Amino acid sequence: MAGALCFLCTFPLSACQDRAGDPLALAVAPETHGALLLSQALPSVPILLSEAGLAPEDSAEVEAWWESWKMVGGEGERVRSRIYPSAAQRLFPALGEAGLRVLLGRNQENLRAVEHAGLLGESEAIRSALAEARALHDRADGAIREGDPVAALALALQSVDALWAVSPPQVASSLLEEANRSLRRNTEVGAYSEEQLNRIRRLTRGAEEAMQAGDYPRAIRRAYYACQLLGVDPL
Repeated sequence: MAGALCFLCTFPLSACQDRAGDPLALAVAPETHGALLLSQALPSVPILLSEAGLAPEDSAEVEAWWESWKMVGGEGERVRSRIYPSAAQRLFPALGEAGLRVLLGRNQENLRAVEHAGLLGESEAIRSALAEARALHDRADGAIREGDPVAALALALQSVDALWAVSPPQVASSLLEEANRSLRRNTEVGAYSEEQLNRIRRLTRGAEEAMQAGDYPRAIRRAYYACQLLGVDPL
C-alpha cells in the first residue's frame, strides 16, 4: 500500500489543466463511490518524513499512519489526530518556515486543481473531502499569521489527509476491506445463498486483483458492487 502514495496519473487529464505546470485532477469511478486522482503526489506524513530523512522503515509515525487507514469507524481519525502534532514537531526543524510555506503552496495547488476541474458535482465524497481540506488549509494559513508554525504544519498534514481519504488507492482499499468484513459476517450467519456468496466472492477477488495491478477504478467499482450486494452502505 505504501507504494500507492507515488501512483502516477495514467488518465487523459489535459482537459483539466489551466496552464502548463498546474497539477491535474480527475474524478475516478464517480458513478460508484468516487475518488480523486491528482497528478501531483500528496505530501502526506510518510512522504514528508521520508523527504526530510526522518522516516526509517520502522518509524512509529509512519507505521501508525498506515495502520490508521485500516481501522473502522472513527478510530483511524483518532489515531491520526495524535500523529499530526508529533510528526509536526519532528518535521518543522527540518523544513523551517520556508519549507512549511512550500508545503502549503503544494496543498494550495492541489486544492485549486480540484476546484478548477469542476469535480464537485461528481461525488459527495469528493465534495466533503475538499470542503474539509480547504477549511484545514485556511486554518493552517491562520496559524502561520498568528506565529505558530508547528500548529500550522500539523493542520497542513491533516488537510493533506482529507484528500488522501478519497484518493483511488485509499477508496479501493477501504471499500474492499468493508466488503470482506461484511462477507465474513454474512457467511457466519448464513444470510445469503451459495450462489449469491459466489457472486460476491468473484467481485471481491476481482477487486483484489485490480488493486494488485494498480487498476484502482476497476477495484473501486467491484468492491462497491460487492458492498451493495452485501447490504453495506459504502458512503
